[in-house]
This record gives sequence, structure tokens and C-alpha cells, in this order.
Amino acid sequence: MKTKKDRSETESFESAFKKLETIMHKLENEIPEYSIDRILEEYEEGVRLLKVCRDKLHDAELRIEKIGTEDDKEK
Repeated sequence: MKTKKDRSETESFESAFKKLETIMHKLENEIPEYSIDRILEEYEEGVRLLKVCRDKLHDAELRIEKIGTEDDKEK
């Protein structure tokens, strides 16, 4: 069984973002049907997915900066 850390490292930005959108929709529209424990589980998963998305975006920004720096050195 994969741990949360393992899933975070292998999950794509697109997959994490889609799952995050689904959780947000559930919490906005179905919350009266959920127990407090279920709400907390969904919220925790949403926070994990948000971190995955932020980390992936940060990594992409660093790669873009590196490419820009390498391009400037070649000129």
C-alpha cells in the first residue's frame, strides 16, 4: 500500500488538481450528508492535494528559471 508521501511524489499536477476540484465540489454541495469525520477526511485529503499542486508548480517555476538562466548564458 502506498503512503501519502509516495502518492504525493508520483501524482501528476493534473490528477491532483482534478481530485482537489472534486473534493471542493463535494464539500460545497454535499456537506449536509457527511459526518464530521468524513468532512475532516475530505478536508485533509484536499490539503494534501493542494500541497502536491503547489509543489509541482514550484518545481515548474524553478525549471523555467533555470532554462531562462541557461538561455541568457548562451547569448
